Amino acid sequence: MTGDNNVSRGQRALLSYSVEGLAHREEVLLKSLIRLLDHRTHQNWSWKAEQADLRVVGEQVDAGDPAGQPAVPTLTVAQVDPRRGPFLALPLHTNALEVALNQLGAMVVHARGLGLGATETAISELEEFRMLRWPPAAVLEAPIRLRLATLMSNRPASVLSLQQRSPATRQECADFMADLQRAGLLERLHAAPANAGALMAAASPDSVSPDRRPAAPARDPVQPGLLARIRNRLGLQPAGPQ
Repeated sequence: MTGDNNVSRGQRALLSYSVEGLAHREEVLLKSLIRLLDHRTHQNWSWKAEQADLRVVGEQVDAGDPAGQPAVPTLTVAQVDPRRGPFLALPLHTNALEVALNQLGAMVVHARGLGLGATETAISELEEFRMLRWPPAAVLEAPIRLRLATLMSNRPASVLSLQQRSPATRQECADFMADLQRAGLLERLHAAPANAGALMAAASPDSVSPDRRPAAPARDPVQPGLLARIRNRLGLQPAGPQ
């Protein structure tokens, strides 16, 4: 392993790639090689169906960015160099693929630092997500993240519900969700409800919901004949009609 690769797994950027227009055999081989190269690439790469950080396309696919999508680097995989940017020749070779991923990954990370990367949809604290598969080691860099991933493997969760079910802080839960989203590992289930403010307040330990407030002490009921007996003992009679 070269000195450039002496980067701890926890420090590597989390990047995603999509695949378009490759034959099934070539697509399966590409994904397998990327997984095998995980210990050698400068970034941690995971497959994403669309809106990824890198597009890997076949020679018949338009290398231009899809309409309405942010500009992302494109790597063409083909028999012959189409003369339209980064290119990998078939059959695929691990060394060439490693070099291409490291170079293009560096471009993506640099663009992120300049604020030019693909925009991500903000995650509300009350939105529920399903984790699509177990995260790579780069996402689980901190021990608390293993606990969060385990919780999300059982059922969908939001940032707020993760915080309530774990010892993690709200910021730790939000950062974990954001990294899962960047890696293409989240599926959004429900948007934040309209009464999000009320639900947030209800989650606060200082708040008391109406049905949990102590009820006012009930007054002892007065028996109907009690007042009449008191009047009789004192010689008092209710005034009759005039």
